[in-house]
Amino acid sequence: MKSVAIVCCECVPFVKVGGLADVTGALLIKLPKYIDTKIFLPAFSQVTQKYPCEIIGECEVYFSKDRVEKALFLRMKEKNNVYLIANSRYFDRPELYGEHGTDYPDNLLRFSFFSKAVLECCKKFGISVDVFHCNDWHTALLPLYKKLFYPDTGAASVFTIHNLAYQGIFPSSQFPSLGLGNEFFSMEQLEFYGNINLMKAGIIHSDLINTVSPTYAKEILTAEFGCKLEGLLKTREKDLVGILNGIDYLVWNPMFDTSIFKKYRTRKGKLVNKTMLQNKFSLPTSTEIPLFGFVGRFVQQKGIDLIVEAVENLKEKDFQLIALGTGEVLYENAITLLAKKYPDRVAVKIGFDDALARQIYAGCDYFLMPSRFEPCGLGQMIALKYGTIPIVRKTGGLADTVQPINKENREGWGFVFEKADFSELVQVMTMAIETYPDSSFMEHLFKMAISLDFSWNKSVEQYLTLYQKALEKQ
Repeated sequence: MKSVAIVCCECVPFVKVGGLADVTGALLIKLPKYIDTKIFLPAFSQVTQKYPCEIIGECEVYFSKDRVEKALFLRMKEKNNVYLIANSRYFDRPELYGEHGTDYPDNLLRFSFFSKAVLECCKKFGISVDVFHCNDWHTALLPLYKKLFYPDTGAASVFTIHNLAYQGIFPSSQFPSLGLGNEFFSMEQLEFYGNINLMKAGIIHSDLINTVSPTYAKEILTAEFGCKLEGLLKTREKDLVGILNGIDYLVWNPMFDTSIFKKYRTRKGKLVNKTMLQNKFSLPTSTEIPLFGFVGRFVQQKGIDLIVEAVENLKEKDFQLIALGTGEVLYENAITLLAKKYPDRVAVKIGFDDALARQIYAGCDYFLMPSRFEPCGLGQMIALKYGTIPIVRKTGGLADTVQPINKENREGWGFVFEKADFSELVQVMTMAIETYPDSSFMEHLFKMAISLDFSWNKSVEQYLTLYQKALEKQ
């Protein structure tokens, strides 16, 4: 195996909407130490306006006599292993996937074009690839197109499911645009309750599949987490593995994070950040009051509704909460009303601010992640590096990265609960509040948290093994 091509729609630092960009960006940094690594991205205007590119050439991408597309093939000047597929009609838009909470209606056209154009450009311009590493539904058609139309490449395909809940579902009326025979619109292929499901293409036709944590790889085989694809996934269980995401400690580290109030390596330094964060949100300033933080989307998946109910049921306790995020209006309103009701206890910022997120990681004592499901989660790993103790539901990557605290044995580094029920969250938050006055134990938890290693080193080794196994299946 000589080369791998990461095919995706997001990659830090070039373009980001969610955690996918962090994963592909980290792989793009780490993998070249071991193997020739390329990345293919759509030439979104958000990328090309910021990063100068050179034109390699142009090619036609054929789907049917009624659909023949033009692809302009670009390479980033400053990063010559970053390739872009350009088509102004598809990618010169204000946003990546949609606007004002609504997906672009031609997303099936946009991302089927991108998937096939990657293969066509590699063929026409002699780009050598041993393994195509595809990510999420946007690139799920590539393994199928490779099998049908580019069988001589000799390349393998790996498909990563970052979040099974997002599957790329489109009306059946759009199926002819994919350039596939009618036999591919069947229950055994891309048909899904009368619609097209692109995620199915990646699951069925890639050589190997992985998710972003070992526990999530097991969970998606069940009805609770399988999003109606658990039956299909079970047929590929032997080809499915979980590889935990990591974080980059050069990016997430309180010892040299310039966005926080004061860099630190001790709990004493952390408490300085705490009082400054309290001041910033006009909360009573005290290192004696336990401060909880939440950074994430205000949606049901993240358990924001559980947090709202828990706060209402803990009003007799002395604690504070700072929440940063954006999401569904229902939950934005609920958390905002909570802050108005308890102004000395709850503070909220609607929106996203990277510097403020870092200040919350640095300034809070506890970090809330009561997710109903969490394929991996990076927040708990970041929080631990900042000495902030996570409070999580035992699911997905949270189960893989947070060991429950046993105070008697001085084991574990987080408060963990089982069911997605506010009463269980109340119990663990109560335990955290009651633990906080024990400064000796909090010091112990701080030191344990910052010493944990969730870097990318082990994960990269596992991806290299996955690539090699996929290639051996050819």
